[in-house]
Amino acid sequence: MTQAPAGPADPRPLEGRDEMEALAGNPTHWQPVTSRPGCQVWRVSGPQGAWAYKIGRLGGAAVVARETAAVRRIAGTAAAAAHAQRARGGRGEHYAWLATPWLDGSSLWEAFQPVRDQADGRDGPLSAAAEAATILGGLHQARWIHGSLGPRHIILTREGARFVDWAWAWSWHSLPPSTHFTGGLVHLSAPEVLAQAASGQRPVTTSQPDEVWTLAASLWWAATGQWPRNYAAIGVDPAKHTTAELTALLLHTPAPLGRITYWPDLEDALRTVLTTVPARRPTALQLADILRQIRC
Repeated sequence: MTQAPAGPADPRPLEGRDEMEALAGNPTHWQPVTSRPGCQVWRVSGPQGAWAYKIGRLGGAAVVARETAAVRRIAGTAAAAAHAQRARGGRGEHYAWLATPWLDGSSLWEAFQPVRDQADGRDGPLSAAAEAATILGGLHQARWIHGSLGPRHIILTREGARFVDWAWAWSWHSLPPSTHFTGGLVHLSAPEVLAQAASGQRPVTTSQPDEVWTLAASLWWAATGQWPRNYAAIGVDPAKHTTAELTALLLHTPAPLGRITYWPDLEDALRTVLTTVPARRPTALQLADILRQIRC
């Protein structure tokens, strides 16, 4: 069945629409997922399957184009991006789009909801955390860095943890760091990454130890709903500062870690990563082993 042409109020993107609807099958359903300046994400579903479709326009086009280049290079080399082997994409003068199979599963953030609620059922979140660390270890063994890791960028599928949002990924052997990357979310960035960002060094180059720090910080955030750094202890309200201001403040006056009073074993495990210098920091696979030894 051929769908009627889009009317003037039809919000569906024109770019790649025919290919997406051929992949999903008719009738095709377009569901908006996120929208921010320069970039939109849709869930495109039909009788033949569901896809995550991302469109970047103007300034967002270069970001989506780089993510397309990253997933095409990494697909098939690391489990973290196994779903991207079927990726599709397109590029025009003022736009770029990327489509990957939709990942059915909860995010790491969602998996930790019982922990944040201090409810029963810690086995599942703990297993998810160890799985995420294991998959990150495999990514690092393949000599790739994700570059923008966070608890909402890790999806727990039946096949294992998968990562999304690869725009700032880089590899020693096939894709250099982006000169547009100025550092990730301050609250989840290792001290050495903050120092790079503040120095003006470009690109900011995230290392494997940096990314393990970010994973540990992400787990802390997912488990508590609070940033791992205790800003109140140094009299700082992070919401009142720009990224650059907060980075400078933390480099001048490092904030101590908070507490996970209702799960001290998890706190100890994450503190081991967050307080260790890069050269002695556990690897992702070592963090996975540490997490598996925690008592629920």
